This record gives sequence, structure tokens and C-alpha cells, in this order.
Amino acid sequence: MSRLDLVAAAYLVAAVLFVLGLKSLGRPRTAPRGNLLGASGMLVAVLATLLDRSIVDFRILLAGLVVGSAIGMVLAVKVRMTAMPQLVALFNGFGGGASVLVATASLVEVGDQGLVDDQFAWLPP
Repeated sequence: MSRLDLVAAAYLVAAVLFVLGLKSLGRPRTAPRGNLLGASGMLVAVLATLLDRSIVDFRILLAGLVVGSAIGMVLAVKVRMTAMPQLVALFNGFGGGASVLVATASLVEVGDQGLVDDQFAWLPP
């Protein structure tokens, strides 16, 4: 099995873990297991991304980890429990924004490789 096959299999396992985790979050009795399944899926996805060295440089990942940890520590100390719903909403917004940036970067990359037809002519050269 090649490294790319292993990465693809790991992403598939991560996706299954995410779906099972979300399904388990529907009931209070199974919610802890759902959290564990979701966290395990994220761990598998991160390890697969690290194994697929063509995606990003490790220095960029380290910089993101340091910045994210610093922001998380400040928020953990400063935010009161009564403001937690607003903080969760803000984190969801950041997650959605990150998804848009990843999708846009992927679209631009495919456009730069010439793998799309004229329907994406609006992309900058």
C-alpha cells in the first residue's frame, strides 16, 4: 500500500468517525461517545494531513498551532461561562470562514492547473 493509498484510507476512516460521532451526539446518553468519536476522527484527519506532505509545510502547521493555542489560552482565561454561547457561535463562524478559504484555495489551484473548462473563466489568471 502506497503512502497516498494510506492517506486516502485515513481520510475515509476520519469521515466515518465524524458521521458516527455526529449521530451519537443526538442523545444525552450517547453524547460522550459521540464526542470521543468526533475527536478521534479529527486526530486521524490531522495525522493523515501530516502524512500527506504535499499539502502544507510543517512550519506553517507549527505557526498555526502556536497562534491558535495562544488565542485559546487567552479566551479560556478571559471569557466568563455566561458568555460561552456567544464564544461557541464565534468559533463556528471562524470554522465556516476557514472552510470558505480552503474551498477557494482548492478552486484556484485546480484553475491554475488547467483542469477546469471555461465555466471558471472569472478566476484571476
